[in-house]
Amino acid sequence: MVRRIVCSMMVVLLSLFSGAADAGAQLGRRSNGLSSEPGYWVGLSVGYVDGFTTSDQATGGLWQIGYTSQLRATLEKSLQRGASIGVAAAFSNAPLTYNNGNSFDVNCIGSCAAHVDITQYLAFVRAGGSGTGFHGMFNLEGGVTSFSNFRESGTDTRLEPTTQKYDPTFGFGAGFGYGFSRSTELYADGLTDIILHKQASGAVSQSAPHQTTLRAGLRIGF
Repeated sequence: MVRRIVCSMMVVLLSLFSGAADAGAQLGRRSNGLSSEPGYWVGLSVGYVDGFTTSDQATGGLWQIGYTSQLRATLEKSLQRGASIGVAAAFSNAPLTYNNGNSFDVNCIGSCAAHVDITQYLAFVRAGGSGTGFHGMFNLEGGVTSFSNFRESGTDTRLEPTTQKYDPTFGFGAGFGYGFSRSTELYADGLTDIILHKQASGAVSQSAPHQTTLRAGLRIGF
């Protein structure tokens, strides 16, 4: 049931992306509503990612992921004033307490300190105010998240799983921006992403991991 709801939400999200793109194309043909807004934006942000815990179906283990920093790059296309559609790539390297579960690994017996790469590829819709001065902003996003390159902290030995898989992800957030000009904006916002990672069989009652990120960044229009 949960997966059906999530799949439905993802379909709705993709439909919004498609509809918004069509609306943006029509607006561009019918009016000059973008005359005071750059056609495209590039952005870079640095965020604080809160810790979370998830079990893993492949290994039967438990990952207690600690807080870390995240670097995120974005490319957006303006649809109308204060609204855009875009893509984002985000990366972080997080510490974690790695628990083997039912598997046996001589490199990490029972549990050990480790680190993991967390990579996200997302499409998003941004809406809110624009122009100079302060304005609010809202985000809706969907895509994939991967947990890969698990390493034991002391020896940097590779841990399971060694294959990279991608988990469906969707999220939302809100914040504010400050425009210095029509094409330069600083912003700060908070995002909550729900990551549909396959849980271990003994953790059927565990909710999907929630990754919360607080970030600050710069957008430049062209």
